Amino acid sequence: MAHLKKNTRGAVPGLAVHFERKTDHHTNKEIDVSKTYLNQELMADGSDMLSRFNARLNDVYCMKRDDVKALATWIVTLPEELAEAPYEQQSAFFEVTSNFLNDRYGQENAVAAVVLRSQ
Repeated sequence: MAHLKKNTRGAVPGLAVHFERKTDHHTNKEIDVSKTYLNQELMADGSDMLSRFNARLNDVYCMKRDDVKALATWIVTLPEELAEAPYEQQSAFFEVTSNFLNDRYGQENAVAAVVLRSQ
């Protein structure tokens, strides 16, 4: 299952904290911080999501109004038939998904690709 959500520029810092698990005090009580080490960063380039977002905004035109959607997030859920599959097979699914989205929307437009296994 995949879900697209469009976000304003003001939502991006909070999304970065959530995706990169920069806090141990989550409002979502379903997050199991003991499993955070299982999360997988598919864009491990040494920078963080917020830095990549701001860098991309410097390269493109985006109106500076509060209501403008500046970032789209795709939430992709592991298919049920892979729920019991080995970690490597699950990881391969998300890598293929990330590659598909990069091909469709452009690698230069990707600011994060994270597999969250702590929920």
